Amino acid sequence: MKNRLTPNVTESHDGNGGARSSLDPKLCVTVVATTPEGTIAALNAAGWLAKDLGARVTLLAIEVVPNHFPLDQPPVSLAFTTKQQRSLVLASGAREEDVDMRIYLCRDRHSGLQRALRRRAVIVIGGRRHWWLSGEERLEQTLRRLGHHVIFIDIGQKSDRTSPDSVLLSVGTGIGRFQK
Repeated sequence: MKNRLTPNVTESHDGNGGARSSLDPKLCVTVVATTPEGTIAALNAAGWLAKDLGARVTLLAIEVVPNHFPLDQPPVSLAFTTKQQRSLVLASGAREEDVDMRIYLCRDRHSGLQRALRRRAVIVIGGRRHWWLSGEERLEQTLRRLGHHVIFIDIGQKSDRTSPDSVLLSVGTGIGRFQK
């Protein structure tokens, strides 16, 4: 089931069989929401990448609904989640009409990601690298195992964040520089 919430916000529900929305065949750069700081950094990087590739940016929020709640009535209201995602888009400096926001309600994050993402999707994730695996790094590994192309924006690195010409990122296992 897919409902239109606003011109660029969609809500998808994943029951037992799941529901896959019909996606535009155009190239899409997907930002998977993590922490507020990580999501903002990922939205900035995805915006630069999408502009260079002529692609759309999609902000994907996976919301896990516990079993004791109906799938279409999560414990946190969709209105609140939508406002939260909009505020992240605005904080990133992107225009709201340039970013499609998708809120995917599911029972399990892993299967929700499998159903919500296109095959071999281009995904940008923001987070901090640590000597232990952070939640964002575990998400990166999961998405890579599913066959997606993942760009990890390390927000913990010391760099000049005021310039869009230089963003530290990790593609694969090495750290490189993403040049505009």
